[in-house]
Amino acid sequence: MSLINFNKYEDYVDSFITIKDIRYLGNIKVQRKLIQNACGKSCLGSLLTREQFHQRKDKELILLRPRGICGSQLFGDYLNNNDEVLKQFAIREKKLVEKQMSTIVYLVMRSKKGLEISSFLDLEQSLRESRCQSSLDYVDWRGIFEGRKKLMPSRNHLSYFDWYQNRVSYKNSDNFRVGNKRAHSLLIIHVGDHKMCCVNATCDCEYTKNVSRETYFSPTYGYVIFFDHIIRRIN
Repeated sequence: MSLINFNKYEDYVDSFITIKDIRYLGNIKVQRKLIQNACGKSCLGSLLTREQFHQRKDKELILLRPRGICGSQLFGDYLNNNDEVLKQFAIREKKLVEKQMSTIVYLVMRSKKGLEISSFLDLEQSLRESRCQSSLDYVDWRGIFEGRKKLMPSRNHLSYFDWYQNRVSYKNSDNFRVGNKRAHSLLIIHVGDHKMCCVNATCDCEYTKNVSRETYFSPTYGYVIFFDHIIRRIN
């Protein structure tokens, strides 16, 4: 788990809170106390203390700096074409960096074998991890904005579907955890404000209101759907 995604220690502790905790323990302070008492000993692995949290986060930031983009440089600054999908990536990047919002992107592409594959990806995590070339999930976002590379669906994304083999896989990200998958296609919870988000285009459940849905087209990526979630901080 990357600690860079958490602005403060409380956000890190909150990431261990499950959907059941939210349902049965309404008070956020009680939820945090329970997690610290339980996970600090044996549950879910060892929970970092406040001091350990800040030490590890500082080390991660140091590791990123040598290979990252310097200063306030954004990947979107390298956009050199009129691709509408890439423009939308660039528009959202600064808000994602500033933790104003989180965005899930639905992407359908063809593999090298010419077969369709699709995925839901956590855009902020993908952009952030691409600042470190040693990351297992490294993506050349500068090359993507310059048109030299293509963004492709990956098994490391929130959801990955191989249309030919009819196989689907799920994986939590730093910003989202996958919840009930059957009833809503893909129901996820934001780890920052614990809001449930449904990204099933045909579903009309209450959780669809927690994301705004916009579709854009480009010759390179076809139709790409952006699901934007405005982050509401927990007091």
